Amino acid sequence: MKFKTTAIALAVAGTVAVPMAAQADLYASARIGLASVDTGGVSELSIGGVSSRFGMRSETDLGNGMTGFGRYEFSVNTEESGADSVVGGRHAYVGLKGDFGSMTLGRTYHTFYNHIIGPYDIPWVGSNKYSAATVNGRSAEAVTYAGSVGAVSWGATGYFNVDATPTTGEEGLNGFELAGTFGIGDMNLGVGIQDIEADAPNDIESVMGITLSGIGLGDASMAVSFQTRDTNGTSVGTDTLALHADIGNAYVHYESSSPDVSGTVPEPTMLTIGYNMALGRKTLAYFEAVIDDADTGNSDDDATSLYAVLKYDIE
Repeated sequence: MKFKTTAIALAVAGTVAVPMAAQADLYASARIGLASVDTGGVSELSIGGVSSRFGMRSETDLGNGMTGFGRYEFSVNTEESGADSVVGGRHAYVGLKGDFGSMTLGRTYHTFYNHIIGPYDIPWVGSNKYSAATVNGRSAEAVTYAGSVGAVSWGATGYFNVDATPTTGEEGLNGFELAGTFGIGDMNLGVGIQDIEADAPNDIESVMGITLSGIGLGDASMAVSFQTRDTNGTSVGTDTLALHADIGNAYVHYESSSPDVSGTVPEPTMLTIGYNMALGRKTLAYFEAVIDDADTGNSDDDATSLYAVLKYDIE
C-alpha cells in the first residue's frame, strides 16, 4: 500500500513538473565539419566543431501588455580534452517588452551591431573580421532600449565598466551606442554611433557607421556598409568597407580595412564565397571558402580556408 501511495505521489508530481519545465525553450545547434586552412603554404586539415552552441530561453506574459523574457546561450567545442574543450558564454540577459518597446540587460547583441553590422553579417565563418565595432558586438554589462514605429526602428545602449582593467575610481557609464534604421521601399538604411571610454592602447573609442541593405539587383540582394573609427581620441583611425550579396542559396562577402595613417600601410581584405544546402528539417550543410589577404607583401601572412560543415538543430 505504501508503495502504491509513493508511486501515485510521484506520478502526480511528474504531471505537475513536466509542464512547468516545458515553459522554457531548450535548444542546441550542433555544427561539426571539415576545415582546411592554408597559411603561407602550410596546410592543416581538421574535423571539429564550428560555433556549436546550446541554450534556453523563455518569456512570460505579465499582464497589462507587458512581457518578461530571458535567455542563456553557451558556445561549446567538440574536443574531448585540452585547452579547446571549453564552454563559453554567448548570451545572458533578461528584459521587459511591451507597447513602449523593449529593455534588455546583460550580454547579447546590442544597438550598433543590430542596426549596422547585423544586416551583412551573413556568412557562417568568413564575416565581421574588419567591422569597426566587433569588440562590443555581443558584450555584457550593458542595458539596451529598442523601439519602432512603422518603418523606423531605433535603439540606445549604455555600457558600464566595459574595460578589462578599468582605471581605479572610473565607474558608471563609460560607453554608449545610438542607432536607427529607416525603411526605404524594400531597402533599409541604418545609421549609428558607438563611443567607448577605454584604457587599453588599442581599444576603439568612437565608431560611426552607415549600412544600406535589401538592395535588389535582379535575383540578387545586396548590402553595403561603411564604418569609420578613431582610436583613443587621436586622429589615427580606420575605415572599413563591407559588401554582401545573396544569390539564391549562394552568397559573396567582401570586407576591407584602411588605416588612416601616412606611409605604406597594409590594407587587408577578406573575400568569402559560400553556399547553403538544406538537407531536410533542422538539417543544413554549408560550404565556405575564405580568402584573407593581409596585404603585407609576404605570402606567409595570407590565409585560405575551406569549410564543409553539417549543422543540425536540436529543439
